[in-house]
Amino acid sequence: QIYIRIDRLDLAKEALDLLKQADEDSILAQLTGAYLAIAEGSSRSDDAVHVLASLSEQYGPSLMLLNCMAVANITGGKYDAAEGNLKAAVNEFGGASDADTLVNLVVVSQYLGRKGSEVDGYLMALKSSCGDHPFVKGLVQVEGAFEREAAKYLTA
Repeated sequence: QIYIRIDRLDLAKEALDLLKQADEDSILAQLTGAYLAIAEGSSRSDDAVHVLASLSEQYGPSLMLLNCMAVANITGGKYDAAEGNLKAAVNEFGGASDADTLVNLVVVSQYLGRKGSEVDGYLMALKSSCGDHPFVKGLVQVEGAFEREAAKYLTA
């Protein structure tokens, strides 16, 4: 994950190859492969969805797996499928209070062109239950900057 975070996918691939040499079928190797596929972009997003779906079938779905599948679907431009993953996360695993699920729902809703109360509901839930999440902190900062700039034009 560190190599992916610093955008060194070549080193991440090397680390994955070493991990696969030790145990190709381990959950860690499979999850790492899915994360790397997502980081590589839309051309590999289907591979990530396949691996994550396989893990979900083998071990049962979870909030984390459904969110990862949603991100892989978003990366591949399959927003309806991503929304389905996220709705399952909300309905089956209490994702309505999970920051990652809510952020992903905001993103998917934006891509699907949803406006108004649906997106606002996700944002309000995020702000009320996940105030320390980096997305919320950034959003509050941007909203504050917008309000300050808007106030300048109201008095002019």
